[in-house]
Amino acid sequence: MLLWTVCPKAHAAEFRVDLIQLDPWAKPNPDAALRGREPHVGIVVDLLNEFERRSGHSTVRTLTPYARVERNLQLGEVDFSLMAWGEARASYANRGTAFVPLEFGVMARKGVSLKSYADLLKVVVAAPRGLKVDPRFDVDPDVRKELLLDYTQAIRMTIAERDAKAVAGSLSSLNHIIHKLGLEAEFGDVLVLNTTYLTVAFSKKSPLSSAEAQVNAVFKAIVDDGTAKKIYERWMFPERK
Repeated sequence: MLLWTVCPKAHAAEFRVDLIQLDPWAKPNPDAALRGREPHVGIVVDLLNEFERRSGHSTVRTLTPYARVERNLQLGEVDFSLMAWGEARASYANRGTAFVPLEFGVMARKGVSLKSYADLLKVVVAAPRGLKVDPRFDVDPDVRKELLLDYTQAIRMTIAERDAKAVAGSLSSLNHIIHKLGLEAEFGDVLVLNTTYLTVAFSKKSPLSSAEAQVNAVFKAIVDDGTAKKIYERWMFPERK
């Protein structure tokens, strides 16, 4: 057994981590009284808190728009992030521990037909800027996209009688926000385009690459004992409490 697993504090490292600025993955803490102690909340925040508690390592966290997270991994400006894996990331990051499966696709406004990929060519789709939805969809010039800061903006645009008639992204995230906004009745057809996993994406340029296996081992223990799933479901499905 490695010494750090017996006495983690003796070999503690500090990892730079981007928090993807998407509800419910990471967002500013809405509780002003607790904001100084815990400035951010969300699924990724809770997973990192558990990582620190079990390992003795620490993380320096930055709330970052999705489009910049990939750039920071490419440049080695962060050591790792927790994000949906796409094969395009293999050029600059190593795929690590997988937490939960994620379906990605498109949700249409009620009354807009979305039965096949061909139907996407008839509508404008709102999506967070930089988000990877599906390899074909992401680069298809025939699918008209309106790129915005986050899911909430994309959802609001879709129901605002503007150009966008559908919204793309993680279906669980979209359902979570739509439910929170009370807009379930505004959406209808759903087209699933891709299934992937929330994973550790460890930058190939990280100066702490020698600790990559240790990081993944800690997160794997969080998955294996069911803690990761509980964290995910607590944020995604708060109504089940």
